[in-house]
Amino acid sequence: MSSPLFYNRVVPLDSAAHRDLLLTGGDRPLAFAEGANLIPALSEEFVAAAVHLPIAFLPGATRPAAVFVVGTRPGNNVFIDAAGKWDAGYLPAYLRRYPFIMGDVPEGEPILCIDESFAGLGRDDGQRLFTESGEATDALKQALSLADNYRTAALRSDQFCDTLQSMGLLRSVTLDVKQADGASNVVHGLMVLDEEAFDALDQEKLAALHRDKMLKPIFAHLFSLAAIDKLAPRPTQA
Repeated sequence: MSSPLFYNRVVPLDSAAHRDLLLTGGDRPLAFAEGANLIPALSEEFVAAAVHLPIAFLPGATRPAAVFVVGTRPGNNVFIDAAGKWDAGYLPAYLRRYPFIMGDVPEGEPILCIDESFAGLGRDDGQRLFTESGEATDALKQALSLADNYRTAALRSDQFCDTLQSMGLLRSVTLDVKQADGASNVVHGLMVLDEEAFDALDQEKLAALHRDKMLKPIFAHLFSLAAIDKLAPRPTQA
């Protein structure tokens, strides 16, 4: 099974093995994501992110996945600046959670894991994850809370995407990004809401979407597509 995006060496966080580990963030804290033009999104983020980031759906083997579109081609993230920092109004939860992630345990409770390959980990300077006696620090408790909340929200996002797919509400699209000189960059292979199919829904299905609190993220997704021109190359980008 392939590792999640950005995670290369995931291990359970251990108070003995990682007692002296420090979270520094590194000189360029988000450099790990500068080569990704698609970032996983949670349906619960759509409303907060819609004005800042275009949201689309990536086809998958079992279900589509919600994504923030942050570049027009692989290897290009227009929202990470030369200092490795985020240059947009909303920072996706997927990036805020990294390098932590919840790991599933067969017949057990999920456990907090960490990507040991993250460049922002060290043993010389930064925030401690454990006290000298092996207790979790406030920084680690916050990381656990974020990772656990993310896992729960991701399950709800899966349900949201399953529903859009089962109702036939997604269509393939080519996103057209206008550059300052009038030229276009296009993004292929994504899906957006099929507005005609949505408008044709019967009252029963609309009521189900309302009951399951899925109408707000649907409308936020549509609104977010107006942010597509923010993907045009910045003056400092080639």
